[in-house]
Amino acid sequence: MDYTKKVAVVVVTYNRLLLLKESIASLRKQTYTNYDIIVVNNGSTDDTLPWLSGQADIFVITQENLGGAGGFFTGMKYVAEHQYDYCWIMDDDVICLPNALEELLMAYCRKEKIGFVCSKVKGINDEPMNVPTVDNRPSFNGYSYYHELADYGMIKVIDATFVSVLLRTSVIKELGLPYKEYFIWGDDTEYTSRISSKYDCYMACRSEVIHKRKIQCSLSFYTETDPNRLKFYFYQIRNNGHIALTYKNWKGKFKWMAMSFLMFAKLLVHFDVKRLRIFFKAMFSLIKFHPVVVYPK
Repeated sequence: MDYTKKVAVVVVTYNRLLLLKESIASLRKQTYTNYDIIVVNNGSTDDTLPWLSGQADIFVITQENLGGAGGFFTGMKYVAEHQYDYCWIMDDDVICLPNALEELLMAYCRKEKIGFVCSKVKGINDEPMNVPTVDNRPSFNGYSYYHELADYGMIKVIDATFVSVLLRTSVIKELGLPYKEYFIWGDDTEYTSRISSKYDCYMACRSEVIHKRKIQCSLSFYTETDPNRLKFYFYQIRNNGHIALTYKNWKGKFKWMAMSFLMFAKLLVHFDVKRLRIFFKAMFSLIKFHPVVVYPK
């Protein structure tokens, strides 16, 4: 592994100063030391900005709240337009083990033309979280080749969340930036799917991070009780629809349509007016939702 390669760590934050401090502390303990920390502050209204202003080793970009998608768009654009070899992206509630970055870089060098590598993500109780989709697409002989680099603790995947993803800046320049129009939900799935449609991508199981997300279980539109969070499922439904229509084959598109119909039917049976409004708003918005890929300069 070439230790002269410069890494930019992009952390997107919004009003979670305590978690941000813990995340930054874990980054400062990394065994691979040739990196810069770049924090995109999405218009935090707590004490995040004053604290960041006092950190000499952090480059800060402050903007209005453009959601996680807008934050990663800004951070990755900055990285691709400056002299960095790699970009490592994560949310502000991700705690990295000391060798997380080094293991990602070692994994990236196991094979030529890897699109991205992601860490193995665990919750606060050591449970699996943010599990990527294993790449079961058939190889030339009809069998999937997801275990190709299993001896190195690497599993071939199709998509991943922006909890801990490493990629070369050359990939960003070639394939463009995430869709900032997604705002939240699905921007990571879309972007990593965009990469895996051209390159082999892997989860590096020897690179581990802890995701201290407030809700440690999987999220559900049907059982969500927080009214403020419920309205954001608009983005989940719309963005997942855009991903299905953009990247899936006819079977994938049919599956998405079937699942959407079942969602509508379930909401209608329970006469859940609030969720039905969100569902219809998201589905109708897909008609005019055509984001365009933006490339770094």
